[in-house]
Amino acid sequence: MNSDGRSEVNKDTSKTARAAHGEMLKEREAELRDLASQGKQDEFFREIIPLLKPLRSYIKRCLRIAYPTQQMRTPVIGSGDVLDDVVLKAYEKFNRKPKRLTLQQWLYRLANEELNRYVSKRTSTEKRQKSLESLAKTELRTLEEMPITADADGEVWFPEELDDSEYEALEFLPPAFDETPDQQLERREQILQIIKALARLSERERTVFELYAVEGFSKGAVARVTGVPTDEVPRIAEKVKEHIRQAIAANQELKESRAKAS
Repeated sequence: MNSDGRSEVNKDTSKTARAAHGEMLKEREAELRDLASQGKQDEFFREIIPLLKPLRSYIKRCLRIAYPTQQMRTPVIGSGDVLDDVVLKAYEKFNRKPKRLTLQQWLYRLANEELNRYVSKRTSTEKRQKSLESLAKTELRTLEEMPITADADGEVWFPEELDDSEYEALEFLPPAFDETPDQQLERREQILQIIKALARLSERERTVFELYAVEGFSKGAVARVTGVPTDEVPRIAEKVKEHIRQAIAANQELKESRAKAS
């Protein structure tokens, strides 16, 4: 993505939308608590699911990192399945929600627990190595359903963060994905490079980065969700950004050297 300000605008917009979702959850918390205490599971699901689009996007990204890096075996569970499990846990444990966590923060914590449980359960016992270049076409299509890109500063932008109204708003900006075949190939390479870079990091680092740099939570909120010391949150997020910057730069240098050699 060009470092012309679009990345920062889109990121700010997605964080604003996420903050609005958090406020909606806060406003509905008492109602949801009543539904859970009264055993009205269907109504609870019906009321809360429409409020969780940002959480589902977060879950989907986490699954996309785990799948192609061979942390999980097929069949791959869908983000909707994980989200349903998270909502069921919230329904069953609503009266035990930690008071120091907002409802939004608690749901993200439950999501991390469910993702860790799922990935751990399906982690291969054999340390098989598989090149990203050998990904099946179906896997590549999965990766490209929601493009990932990064600007020169390593700021990662995920278009799936935007709701339908925000997608429409992008029509007034220079088209980011009206690409030539060469640009599409370049973006595919960048997608794989970023995923490969993130896969080399620990789950803790990726989670902190996602919540702080992408989801837009404050460092205090990230600390409450993950248990990471508050002052460590920005440091970890910056470490991940630098890791992505270096990966993109190294890939670019490799391409340039190959071009000179040919």
